Amino acid sequence: MDIQNNFFSLTQPLCVREALSGQVIYAAPEDRPVLQQLPDYSVFAVFETLPNDLELFLGLVTAEQVAVHPDRILVDLLPKPAPSPLEPDTPVAVAKRRLEVERVGALPVLDEDGRFVGAVTLLSLLEASVARESLLSREGRHLLARCREEHQRLVDHTSHLRDFQNASKQLLQTVVYTHAEREVVQHGIEMLSRLIGARYGAVALLDEKGGIEDFVYAGLGSEAADRIGRLPEGKGLLSLAVLGKTGTLRLEDMAEHPRAVGFPQGHPPMRSLVAALIEHQGECYGRVYLCDRLDETPFSAEDEALVKEFATTLAVAVKNSREQERQREGEMQLKIAAEVFSQSAEAILVTDADTRILMVNQTLTTITGYRSEELVGKTPQIFSSGHHDKAFYRRMWRSLHENGQWEGEIWNRRKNGSEYPEWLHISALTDDDGQVSHYVAVFSDLSRLSVRQKGMERLARFDYLTDLPNRLVFHAELRHAMLRTRFNGKYTALMMLDLDRFKTVNDTLGHQVGDQLLQQVAKRLRHCLRQRQAPRMGDVVARLSGDEFTIILNDLTSREDAETVARKILSRLQAPFVLGELKRSVTASIGIALYPDANTETLDDLITHADQAMYHAKQAGHNGYRFFDSQVHAQGKRRLMLENELYNALDREEFELYYQPQVAAQSGQVIGLEALLRWRHPEHGLVSPGEFIPILEKTGLMIPVGEWILRTACAQYRNTVRALGAREGEVTMAVNLSVHQLTPRLPGLINALLEESRLAPHWLKLELTESAAMGDPEGSMRIFGNLKKLGLEICIDDFGTGYSSLSYLRRLPIANLKIDRSFIADMTWDSEDRTIVNTLITLAHNLGLKVIAEGVETKAQYALLREYGCEVMQGFLFGRPVALSQLKPLCFAASPD
Repeated sequence: MDIQNNFFSLTQPLCVREALSGQVIYAAPEDRPVLQQLPDYSVFAVFETLPNDLELFLGLVTAEQVAVHPDRILVDLLPKPAPSPLEPDTPVAVAKRRLEVERVGALPVLDEDGRFVGAVTLLSLLEASVARESLLSREGRHLLARCREEHQRLVDHTSHLRDFQNASKQLLQTVVYTHAEREVVQHGIEMLSRLIGARYGAVALLDEKGGIEDFVYAGLGSEAADRIGRLPEGKGLLSLAVLGKTGTLRLEDMAEHPRAVGFPQGHPPMRSLVAALIEHQGECYGRVYLCDRLDETPFSAEDEALVKEFATTLAVAVKNSREQERQREGEMQLKIAAEVFSQSAEAILVTDADTRILMVNQTLTTITGYRSEELVGKTPQIFSSGHHDKAFYRRMWRSLHENGQWEGEIWNRRKNGSEYPEWLHISALTDDDGQVSHYVAVFSDLSRLSVRQKGMERLARFDYLTDLPNRLVFHAELRHAMLRTRFNGKYTALMMLDLDRFKTVNDTLGHQVGDQLLQQVAKRLRHCLRQRQAPRMGDVVARLSGDEFTIILNDLTSREDAETVARKILSRLQAPFVLGELKRSVTASIGIALYPDANTETLDDLITHADQAMYHAKQAGHNGYRFFDSQVHAQGKRRLMLENELYNALDREEFELYYQPQVAAQSGQVIGLEALLRWRHPEHGLVSPGEFIPILEKTGLMIPVGEWILRTACAQYRNTVRALGAREGEVTMAVNLSVHQLTPRLPGLINALLEESRLAPHWLKLELTESAAMGDPEGSMRIFGNLKKLGLEICIDDFGTGYSSLSYLRRLPIANLKIDRSFIADMTWDSEDRTIVNTLITLAHNLGLKVIAEGVETKAQYALLREYGCEVMQGFLFGRPVALSQLKPLCFAASPD
């Protein structure tokens, strides 16, 4: 009889009394829970103790609230207002709907006397529902006739049922706290496989059309799943298990089934099978199947029932996950729509079917001057300007009724009474019955568009910072000036003006100060020029970019007129500029080109010539002006031509090495050669090193070319020795280094070249100019030290022309000093040069260094140098630089006499 009563109670609607959460913790308002010690899914029932020892229930606080605000006490986390309580007999369905609609974590349950009974959560409701459904499905509709027998079976399988309920509970917890559908399904199939003791499990999720949308495995690693490589195609038994539409499927031996045509390639072999629909309330979400028990026994009828029940629970989970996803997508769409409505650059107005304004956006209030609260409840008639007659509005409403929309230009009135044109688009929105429910109007202020268009047109012609004409207007003005000059017999002067060291202002004072300076410079330049009295008359100043300005001087009678203006500009710019609290003086470099001119034919010629002149003004030392000089321009063009040709000279094998002997002062024997770079241009022949080497240094091409010099000198060393008739090691090879080569990789490169050429390190000498070595003394010392470790000698070239620090020079690991030829040239008749040379030789000897003198061309120079103790000499007296093929034995036997 008790069993019958229990079964009868199970058939009644489930109420919240039976679904109370087991995770309720009673707490005082001042309690501060420790986040790390919270049980999962905790609910805190907060009570305040009254003077008469009664406890007043204040409300519920969930663990989620505590996790978000771990530093607050419980009373701070109570929602305001608190959710209304439930009665114990409230149906679970009602409580679940309230939790979802009100979006709270828990609801209190109070009895008829207002005493706290407990709390329910979405999880506790789902647990109770699953437990009830599990018991109902376990006992069945016919349980009443076999109560005692069924009761005994339930007792025998209590442990298995508890495992199933726990697994269902875990799955439901995953549903509540997980949004990703695939994660829910993966978790579910893994739990089911463990519960049944199956070796493999899988879930096939179907899309709305019944096709397989996803396939989730349990018992298979990712590599094994990848080997399968494809989804079932509906041809064999596996497809029947996956794509079958009704009932469950249980097979003890899959090979005996008529559709057992095998598995996809790479699928592991399987024997027994149990499969069920993932179905809830007539909606099928896919199939779940398990294969092969771990104990190798076939699946039982009980296993089949558990799989079917679990599939139903999984269907609830998938349905909930998809509904949550659709809800999130809907909320995101609403959020996006609200953001678009709020931030739209166009005005938007929404009315009901009776054209009462429901909402407007910020742009509309900005355009009309009305606040939103002044418009809501009114009709758009509030904007009427009176410009349009009744026929106009009749046509508008006819279009809305027939087409659902209207678009056109209309005049309206702002709150301040001013009228303005707008481009208006109105759409009619209908409900499910086809009746108009709302009107949406979107419009743009055409008067603002007109102002904006004019502003855009000005930006296209004038510089935004200085309000000077830009490059487009400058070209047009220059073209007209040149055309007018051809007919009036006068001159046009084009000035290119560049502020000196303007980058320093930007870098030290900031770009904002730099912009202020440019604006003030523009004003001063305007005041230096003649203002226009008529179209195309007067002078023009424009800003091309950065700190570069151009000035067109019209109708000049002579070159001196342009000079007068240039001096005036330079004078005006020298007065200090007031930049906020700062005062700063600037100078400028001005290049001037005149038209007409024999070398100037086109507008591009004139601009290029003025730019070239400005470049030379800067080279001359800033704060000055230069006129275009055709001869200087020709030199510049040649320099540019050489630069362009140098980029490919190495690839075209146009470089050669020439060698000049170095002679021992006392014996006259050749003891060394200096390798000197030469460039044989295919059209211009040998180009002077003074022309192309500075270009190599400036462009950075000296790095690859310098490596080529080192490699070639090492490769040709033995041939040069044989040409001189000497033995290996009797003659050294000196190679000049560029400052660009003075990097940490240099010692490794030279070491590799010496090994490649099988040369002893002391056969190679490296020469570096004094200024290059002293550019970074600390860095030079490190690199020179590594070179010395290899056994190489280092010579400081052009000594005496730089500004060496003797303390650094003393610390550098060098072996030789080479005195610059400028001191040698005049030493025989200039006593000062003679004294300098003698002093430099004495200084070198005191530092323990040998001396090489270059540029020795006369026997008198040779005699003096030998008298002063110079060890090695080099110059035309002993031989000019020649190619390897022209080297020959040499012994200079000159004497001081």
